[in-house]
Amino acid sequence: MKPIIGITAFVEDDLSSRLNAAYSKSIIDAGGIPLIIPIGVEEEAAQILALTDGLLLSGGHDVHPFLFGAEPSLKLGKIHPARDTVELAIIEAAFQRKMPIFGICRGIQILNVALGGTLYQDIDSDHFSTKLLQHMQQSGRAVATHTVQIIADNLLATIVEQEKIAVNSFHHQAVNVLAEKLKVAAKSNDGIIEAVVHEEMPFCLAVQWHPEELAIAGDESAQKLFSAFVEVSLKFKKEA
Repeated sequence: MKPIIGITAFVEDDLSSRLNAAYSKSIIDAGGIPLIIPIGVEEEAAQILALTDGLLLSGGHDVHPFLFGAEPSLKLGKIHPARDTVELAIIEAAFQRKMPIFGICRGIQILNVALGGTLYQDIDSDHFSTKLLQHMQQSGRAVATHTVQIIADNLLATIVEQEKIAVNSFHHQAVNVLAEKLKVAAKSNDGIIEAVVHEEMPFCLAVQWHPEELAIAGDESAQKLFSAFVEVSLKFKKEA
């Protein structure tokens, strides 16, 4: 018996969706079965999640600033309102089911917005630090380019069992005002929130980096994240 993991899709254009193969491969390698959730199914969110045992919020487009009460800045990237709509509906349905949730890159951002938080539309423009790191790295996707400091006594710390890990980085948006129900689980040296947890859920963890790319390249910490997520999704499946 394997858990089915619903994965929100990266929207390629107005007619189709695609998903970086690293997401599904990391789920398969950890013992799960990936199921892609496309755009346009917000009305069926609860029905779709009834078929799954865990929810993975994948990376992709910028989140529309209207959703957190802001006007678009000059540095706002591509947005896709239809994706925002379906993911907000999916997140709400997932919380109603109290099912495992794992967010990656855009995933941490849309989760924070869904729960009432806000975002930096562009870190370089909006986050003022004299030691700002390069968060949109030029190196390959499986290359770790900076470290994150993990805060003790939270789900992330329990999983990776380290105080600091090296991660990759492909984002220009980030969590600004943290949603009330979320707690910071890790930060980078320049103060950017790199991971959050929701402690009232059985498993709700979101990270700003891309562990799916690191996991398939053999990174142990990244593999632990997927293993823990799939394991708790299997438990959820058995208890549902």
